[in-house]
Amino acid sequence: MTFNTTTLPAQSESRPEGRGALAAYAYQQIRDQLIYCRYQGGERLVLRPLAVSLGLSPTPVREALLRLVSEQALVLDERNTACVPLTSRSVFLDIHGVREVLEERVTRDLAAHITPEQIAILEDKHKAFIAAYEAGEPHATAITNVYFHSTGAGFSRLSVTVGLIRGLWTRMGPIYAAANGLPTISPANPDHPHLQLLEAFRAGDAEAAVRALKRDFMQAKEWLEPLLPD
Repeated sequence: MTFNTTTLPAQSESRPEGRGALAAYAYQQIRDQLIYCRYQGGERLVLRPLAVSLGLSPTPVREALLRLVSEQALVLDERNTACVPLTSRSVFLDIHGVREVLEERVTRDLAAHITPEQIAILEDKHKAFIAAYEAGEPHATAITNVYFHSTGAGFSRLSVTVGLIRGLWTRMGPIYAAANGLPTISPANPDHPHLQLLEAFRAGDAEAAVRALKRDFMQAKEWLEPLLPD
């Protein structure tokens, strides 16, 4: 299977009109690129080339970049160019711990109301994760893993919690983007946390779902932490 590792989830909305709406659109596009592993830590997001790639003028893109800087998703270098921050192990562990708390809330919510149709969609996302892993493509493996989790979060009713999680994912995406190896356990393994999570969702078992989530976090830590500087 061939993967296009720069492809983001399809955007349902067309480009809006008006300065404020354009800035919000630019923000959403850039944030999605951060979440879905388009950039690695240390990359510079130069204003004019980025605006051209988004089909926008520089002004709304500048506003979007500054908003992401204020949210700590980006930083400014000595030339006031937006850059993807390099994440240390200590910052990663901080983000990882907060994510675990928030994503447990989402997981409990999903276990209570997720539908068979939504579970089937998650199963398809996991199959893509397996295909990327078996193809030996670390970047595609990282992206398909993010797709699985972001799709599940999108089914949650906890919109505020999911919004907070997506903010944290802007810092996680560049870490996954830098992954040059595969996870420690194959997603095809029947004991993989994703498969245990899906089984718990089918049973409506919130406690089993949370146990699967915690195992997934532990394995993600084993995969990613060695990539990070002290």
